[in-house]
Amino acid sequence: MKRAFVAALAFAALAAASVSAPAQEVVNVYGFRFEDSLGTLKRINVTDFEKTRPGFGYGIRYAAAGHRADIFVYDRGRKEISADIRSEEQRQEFTIVGREIQLARQSGIYSEVKEGERFEYPAAKDPFFSCQRFTITRKDGGQEDSVLCLGARNSKFVKIRIAFSPPSASSVAVAEGLLMQIARMTNF
Repeated sequence: MKRAFVAALAFAALAAASVSAPAQEVVNVYGFRFEDSLGTLKRINVTDFEKTRPGFGYGIRYAAAGHRADIFVYDRGRKEISADIRSEEQRQEFTIVGREIQLARQSGIYSEVKEGERFEYPAAKDPFFSCQRFTITRKDGGQEDSVLCLGARNSKFVKIRIAFSPPSASSVAVAEGLLMQIARMTNF
């Protein structure tokens, strides 16, 4: 009887401790909210690039076994950035960020980069992300699918790179699901 009472008290104390434990901190970057998790991915870190390279903003990394999502919020020193993915400034920026992947190959970080399909998300009248799929082979022979997306809100570019290792035929569909969650989380 005494053991049952002690066990009940211990269980009640544990339950109270877990209820009163503080929730993970929500990170706010330029008015965007980044919670501690994104679906099954956990927020790993937040990097302040702005300190050393003004205009390069912040990077937020989420990861889980086999995939990760890197989200960058920045303005490259521009005061105004259109939210229209078909605007000249967004088209130019999308070209630049796509070229960065090819430059990683040229510098030896990747041994091969294959460009895949381009798409817009959501596939609707007014999409808010331009995206492209890449299949990347690393120097160690490992491969991954990388879905690169770019949009803008609050006069900030939002670049998202979602990587899947190993590559999968469903990478784009899974990326679209994560894009929907990112848009909801950040009130995009």
